[in-house]
Amino acid sequence: MDRKMLVTAAAAGLVATAFTGVADRLLDRLVSDEQKRRDRMVRKGTAHEMAGPYFAEKMTGRELDEKGKKRAKTTFSIAYSLVWGAAYGIIRKKYPQLSRYVGLPFAVPFFFACDGLLAPLLGVSPILKKVPWQPSAKEMANHMAWTATAEMVHRAVAR
Repeated sequence: MDRKMLVTAAAAGLVATAFTGVADRLLDRLVSDEQKRRDRMVRKGTAHEMAGPYFAEKMTGRELDEKGKKRAKTTFSIAYSLVWGAAYGIIRKKYPQLSRYVGLPFAVPFFFACDGLLAPLLGVSPILKKVPWQPSAKEMANHMAWTATAEMVHRAVAR
């Protein structure tokens, strides 16, 4: 990966994550209170909300206070942005068809890879079958928003 592509991928990941935060707050309004209640019965938060504190506690061997959890969430969010920004940059270059329709062909497998496979395997979240459908649909929409935003950054830089 050359320097321009690396910087573009990092920027795309960071911008996409920032936009997804806004999209998440809007999409959360579409999840019913009943679905939110059922979701909290199977997990304390989304995989993204739980990952930072989970990994920080595993690495330090101690429970984090609220300030530590907030810092861990921010650190994870930045790392997630950079890693997936780079991954998307590499993958879209190798398989340009995945960038069609503002990245939709990447977004759906991206959701299943993160929330359906990695999060349960790492112990951050239960399997998707246990998560109510509305929160899962919201998370898939978040991955679509993330990918579309990252794709738009790549396209803007290419112009």
